[in-house]
Amino acid sequence: TPTVQIEPSRQQLSFVGQRGINANVMLDGTDYTQPFFGGIRGGERSNFAFTVPQSAIQEFQVITQGYAAEYGRSTGGILNSITKSGTNDVRGEAFYLLRHKSLAARNPILNVRSSETQHQFGGAAGGALKKDKIFWFSAVEQQFASNPRNVVFANLNNATPGPNTNDSIAFYRSLEERFRQTNDATAATGRLDYQFERGHRLTFRYNFSNNNAENAVGVGGALNPNTNAALSNEGIEKNRTHTGTLQYTYILSPKLINDLRFSG
Repeated sequence: TPTVQIEPSRQQLSFVGQRGINANVMLDGTDYTQPFFGGIRGGERSNFAFTVPQSAIQEFQVITQGYAAEYGRSTGGILNSITKSGTNDVRGEAFYLLRHKSLAARNPILNVRSSETQHQFGGAAGGALKKDKIFWFSAVEQQFASNPRNVVFANLNNATPGPNTNDSIAFYRSLEERFRQTNDATAATGRLDYQFERGHRLTFRYNFSNNNAENAVGVGGALNPNTNAALSNEGIEKNRTHTGTLQYTYILSPKLINDLRFSG
């Protein structure tokens, strides 16, 4: 979308040049913003691990200016995503993505091959518990990613051995080791819709996500497996969310409706 880009610092959405903390991210018309740093729920981990299955998204809307006061909270812009609902017909989909390290091309500058291996798969299905009345929908997505890393202290190559430096050089050489960085994620969405006779609709949606990344605090470049941070500097990064939305849409007239939403 014009005027919307990824900001370089925290990799969140920047609307009209403003910081990502000024963005308002919504899911089904309710708040889905990271309360501390702003941006999408899940914070900085959300750039590496999804929190909503892509098969659950029906459409999205980006508003950068002129939005109504009902949205509030934002001086930048708004991203609102709408999840799918079931229909009278049972429908489903599935996908599988493989990014294997042996299929990657070599970096022409570093002359190394990208070492990431990623498996990402998921699907969705929906239908009716009672025709024209009660609809169900569910989606799930999972990711397993692995990156071999190699600790390298390049300055050691220029170090001068001697009585005063041998112990230090030996210590830092002992820290040069290989390790594995992971980025595993799971997300699931379930939704129920009840359609009243006059067109009113009651909707309940539940969303769960879980991310576990080993040795993910300090990393090398995407195409360079080397890092100058010792393994002791690494750690496990985790993120887990439970969110839900209850919405009642009441049709007052052909030109007037009322939406009552609650999220948590």
